[in-house]
Amino acid sequence: MNATSEQPEIIDPLNMLRQISRRAHEAVDAAYSAYDFAAPQQYCAFLEAHARALFAAEAFLHMCPVIADWRPRASLLREDLKELGIAEPAALSLVLQPSTPEAWGVLYVLEGSRLGGRVLSARVPLGHPKVFLSAGHAKGEWAEFLAQLRSRLSVQSPDEQQRTISAVQTTFGLFEQAARISPV
Repeated sequence: MNATSEQPEIIDPLNMLRQISRRAHEAVDAAYSAYDFAAPQQYCAFLEAHARALFAAEAFLHMCPVIADWRPRASLLREDLKELGIAEPAALSLVLQPSTPEAWGVLYVLEGSRLGGRVLSARVPLGHPKVFLSAGHAKGEWAEFLAQLRSRLSVQSPDEQQRTISAVQTTFGLFEQAARISPV
C-alpha cells in the first residue's frame, strides 16, 4: 500500500453497539420517562416494571460464566417494593443462550440502567424508598466497565459480536415490554 492509499476505517465496536441499539435504548427511555414519580401509584408502577425486567435479566446473568465484576440490584429493588407494600411481580422471560457474548449484552443494559437510576433517584419524592435507584456506580466504575466491554467486543468474532448486540436489543425489549405491563 502506498502513502496515498486510503487506510481502512477502524470501527470502534462499542460505538457500533451503541449505534445499532440506539432506537431500542430510546424506546426504553421514552417508556420510563413517562412515569411521574410525584404520583405514588406511578412510582410504584415504575418499580414494578423494573422488577419484571431486572429479575429476569439478573437471573439470566447468574446462569452465565462470570464475565466481569457486577453487583446485582434485585435485592435492593425487592427492599423498595417491600417498603411500599407491593407484592413482588413475576419476572418476565428472557430467552437467550447463557454464554459470554450474551451476558456482556445483558450486562451492558443493566449497568446503563444503574447509571440512569442515579439520575432518576433525584426525582423520587421524600419519604419514598429509593435504595434501588440510588445504587449507582462507584467513581470510575462505569468507564472501567465500558473499557472492558470495548476490549471484549474487539476480540470477539463477528458472530459473537452479533450475539452481544442481539442480547442488548433483546434486553432493551424486555424493559420496554415490562413498562407496557405496568402502564403510566
